[in-house]
Amino acid sequence: MDINQILFLIATLNLAGDLYSIVKFRDQIPQWIPIANVVALIGCGLAWAFIPHSSGSIAIGILITYVLAIKLHARKRSAAIKLPSPATKALIVLNILAFGIQLLYSATNNPIGFIQVGALYTPLLAEGEWWRFLTAQFLHWGALHILFNMMGLWFLGPLVENLLGVIRFVLSYAACGIGGMAIAVLLSYLLDPEQVVLMLGASASVLGLVGLQAAIAFRALRRSGSAFAKAQLASMTQIVVLQAVFDFMVPEVSSTAHLGGAAVGFIIGMFLKVRWAA
Repeated sequence: MDINQILFLIATLNLAGDLYSIVKFRDQIPQWIPIANVVALIGCGLAWAFIPHSSGSIAIGILITYVLAIKLHARKRSAAIKLPSPATKALIVLNILAFGIQLLYSATNNPIGFIQVGALYTPLLAEGEWWRFLTAQFLHWGALHILFNMMGLWFLGPLVENLLGVIRFVLSYAACGIGGMAIAVLLSYLLDPEQVVLMLGASASVLGLVGLQAAIAFRALRRSGSAFAKAQLASMTQIVVLQAVFDFMVPEVSSTAHLGGAAVGFIIGMFLKVRWAA
């Protein structure tokens, strides 16, 4: 399966996944959202039928437009959605700066370059370079990799940051990335002690935010039974399922690190004190 097909599947599965929340909470959402969802799916179908060689990029563009429209509507409807997020913005800037360094050293699609700029590499971990668990979180395998991860951080970060506070948010973000990668390395070693692992990317950290938000929504659901918490939990579950499908289709990515990051985030979210909204 090529990158065009993968992008198309990501977009359409996300749009189709939203149908659950739309149907479940149709009485609590604006009427234009179901229409927008159907139009977006039809647009993706038309792209696949008439422009198949570019349908993946078109579908991703449609998905981004759909999500941005919902977020802009939410911000206009409620000032509470306008969350200050200095740590989220700082993390995005750091990832972009790190990618700039990769470009300077021609280390965006070169395994040797990845190792030189700080990717996680198990032979060097064995020599004591444990700091790579942290630096690897800010490195990416090409423009699409960083684009999707930074979109995820931009969409998920502000809410979690405001519920946890800046310091605990940053520490949790780092812990999810380190924990997810550590789980992947440990499992690889248990399956084959001779296997060499090369890993980089913010995906485990971003999936950790999904796990965190799922845990917070689960606690809110038990606490108040709110429809919003149900919608949040359903949305986070959808993301994890879609990520698992994507990982299954693209063997080059580490599904273990992704799911491990989400699991670490969920555990953290179940125990951290949260700034509940009034």
